[in-house]
Amino acid sequence: MSLLAPLRDEINARRVSRACAGDAAAFRALYRELHPVVAGFVGRRVRVRADAEDLVARVFMAFVKHLGEYRRDRGSVHAWVLRIARNAIIDEVRARRTALPLDAVAEVLPGAGDLLGELLAREQRDLLVEHIAALPAEARELLALRYADGLSHAEIAGVLGLRADAVKQRVSRTLRELRGRLQAGAEKGAAEYVV
Repeated sequence: MSLLAPLRDEINARRVSRACAGDAAAFRALYRELHPVVAGFVGRRVRVRADAEDLVARVFMAFVKHLGEYRRDRGSVHAWVLRIARNAIIDEVRARRTALPLDAVAEVLPGAGDLLGELLAREQRDLLVEHIAALPAEARELLALRYADGLSHAEIAGVLGLRADAVKQRVSRTLRELRGRLQAGAEKGAAEYVV
C-alpha cells in the first residue's frame, strides 16, 4: 500500500461528493483514476478481452448508478469500486456457468541461457500453480487480491466485506498452508532420489 493511499482516498471521497452534486470534472477525474485499476482487476480474472471490456463498462455503469450510496465511513472509493467489480465478475460467472480464472502467481523469470535453471524454475512455478489451484476458491481470491492486485489488507477487507484483521489472518494462514504443502512436496521429492 502506498504512503499516498490515505490522501488518494480522501481526494476520491471528495470527488464522489462533488460528482453527486453534478460536477462533471470531478467524475472525469474519478474515472481517469479508477478505470486502470478496475480494468486491471477485471482483466486478470476474465480471459476474453472483449468480455473484460464489457464488464468494465458495466462496472462503471453500476458505479454511476450507485454513486450517491457511497459512504466514506465504510471504506475507500478504491475498495468500493473493486467490490462492485468483484460482484459483477461473480454475476457474470454465474450467468455463464464457467470457471473463473485467477492469475495469482507472478511469472518466475529464470536466468538467461541457463537451461537447467529454466527447467527448475518452470517446475517450481508449475508446482506452485498446482498447489494454489488446490486451495479453496476463497483462499485463491485472497492471494489474487493481495499479490496480483497489490491491495492492502484494509482494501481487501473493503472489497470482501470483512474486517482487516480477519483478512490479515486468512492471508497468513493461507501462506502457511501453501508453504507447508511446498515443503512437504520438496521433502517427498528429495526422498525419491535417495539411494
